[in-house]
Amino acid sequence: MNHKTQAVLTIVLGGALLVGGVAQAELNDPVDLRVASFREGSSWHVYSVTLGQMLREQLPAGSTIDTPPLGGGTANPSLIDQGKADIGLSFAVVNRWADDGVELFEERKENLRGLIGGLDQYYLGIIANDEDAEPTLGGYLEENPATRVMLLRRGSFGSYSGEQLLAELGVDGDELGARGGSLTFTGFNTIKEAFPAGRTDLFVQVMTRGHPAITEIAETADVTFLEPGEGTLNAMMDQYGWGAATLPAGTFRGQERELSLLGTTTALIASTGLSEEAAYAIVKTVCEDLDAFRRGHGALSEFDCETQAWRDENIGLPLHAGAERYYREQGWID
Repeated sequence: MNHKTQAVLTIVLGGALLVGGVAQAELNDPVDLRVASFREGSSWHVYSVTLGQMLREQLPAGSTIDTPPLGGGTANPSLIDQGKADIGLSFAVVNRWADDGVELFEERKENLRGLIGGLDQYYLGIIANDEDAEPTLGGYLEENPATRVMLLRRGSFGSYSGEQLLAELGVDGDELGARGGSLTFTGFNTIKEAFPAGRTDLFVQVMTRGHPAITEIAETADVTFLEPGEGTLNAMMDQYGWGAATLPAGTFRGQERELSLLGTTTALIASTGLSEEAAYAIVKTVCEDLDAFRRGHGALSEFDCETQAWRDENIGLPLHAGAERYYREQGWID
């Protein structure tokens, strides 16, 4: 491990309370927090490091926060539920599945609570390797029965979401194979190379505005960003708890019109084992220094505590008691 990585992974939270007004009476003893985020270089890892840097000035002397670059969208709820992490980042739609014990989860994850939701906006992007493609996914698959589909490796949120969307249209790997197409699970590098080389026709992936891999695909190949279609959009929302999100025109090269897509947001979630005082301090730290938090990553630029952080649709879990107390004090919830 190099010195830079080590410095990121373990931040010793020295210094006295408090800058920004988190009352010392709320949290007097040091706390040790392990954050479930994602691989180094990912937006989620940057979010977690930013949070750690802010808490450095807020938590009692001797507290530590560990932000290992592991976990991810499908793993983090289970890591937190099992006590392998105290807090972490997750998708609101995945949190709903975890709370209900459906889809990715064989049983309900009872030890999960929400802290802060609506940190950013994710879209379920559908990219066709054709600049003149039929604009809806259903129409495209009808016109191109032998479609070669690529998804990220199994186990990722992107691959699960892609299979979920295709299944809603009655398509899976066997069906595509019978039609002369294919369904391949692979990595970003292979997918990025496959588009300009003409080795794939369709890629489905969860993305943000400015997503580096999606941007590279759009810059190196003439693609069309598809919509799921109104019926598919509504079915995915009703059946699986997805939200609707509008991708502004011009977000990516060649995307000349506004798109109605499936969407979800990133939420900061916690274990029920996290104390009410610690949860309160974490939420207060973020919400009362929003500018510092937003500066951590461009995807956080539109995040707002008052209008977004406490909403169920942005979290997908019951609020932690400490978070709920903070939001009630602000008058944001009854």
